[in-house]
Amino acid sequence: MRNIKLVIEYLGTNYCGFQKQQNGVTIQSVLEEAIFKTLNERVTIYPSGRTDAGVHALGQVVNFYSSTNIEINKLPIIINFNLPNDIKVLSSKEVPEEFNARKSAKSKTYIYKICNERTLSVFDEDRALAFGYNLNLQIMNQACKKLIGTHNFSSFVSTGTSTKTTTRTIYDCNITKQNKYLIFSITGNGFLYNMVRIIVGTLLDIGTGKTSLETLDLLLQGNNRKLAGKTVKPDGLYLKEVCY
Repeated sequence: MRNIKLVIEYLGTNYCGFQKQQNGVTIQSVLEEAIFKTLNERVTIYPSGRTDAGVHALGQVVNFYSSTNIEINKLPIIINFNLPNDIKVLSSKEVPEEFNARKSAKSKTYIYKICNERTLSVFDEDRALAFGYNLNLQIMNQACKKLIGTHNFSSFVSTGTSTKTTTRTIYDCNITKQNKYLIFSITGNGFLYNMVRIIVGTLLDIGTGKTSLETLDLLLQGNNRKLAGKTVKPDGLYLKEVCY
């Protein structure tokens, strides 16, 4: 059996998240069906992580095992022929048998796109968050620097989420302005459920003066979910890159 790695991009707007489920169309179910039509072989794909409903990806990574003898560089073109326009395979590669898209990952980068206006363009609908308030970008980037390092991120996880540990390491975090857009970028060794969206909500509160940098210090000590910002909408969230 060959272990095949795919890098894919998708718009999550029309899907109930990545992971296959009984009720609802998902990225995984559509991709597995396209691979079946391509290879005439039922496979299970293993992603680097499961994105939620409405979340997008620029560089999601998956792997699957197959007995196909199709040339590896031809797979993206053939699979894409059987995919809808909002999911695309960008590249394919044969990898060692032990490679696992999730367990082998060293880091992931997410970005969150905000349109700093009250109304979204039709081209940004479901792909960015409209936020029309004045923001102090300088103090927000000061907050980003505080997030870098190894911390207890239990204040930044949805209530009721079960996980072995809430400790994660953030390698980089910053906000850049691109015309009317703010792009939040965060790279870490792993992320808790809704962690990025709650961090973005908290940074927006800091940018408007609703929350102080001192409050962020308390949040990083853990177990203060009520002090953190709200979970922003999934529309502006993109899994940008997975590194191995």
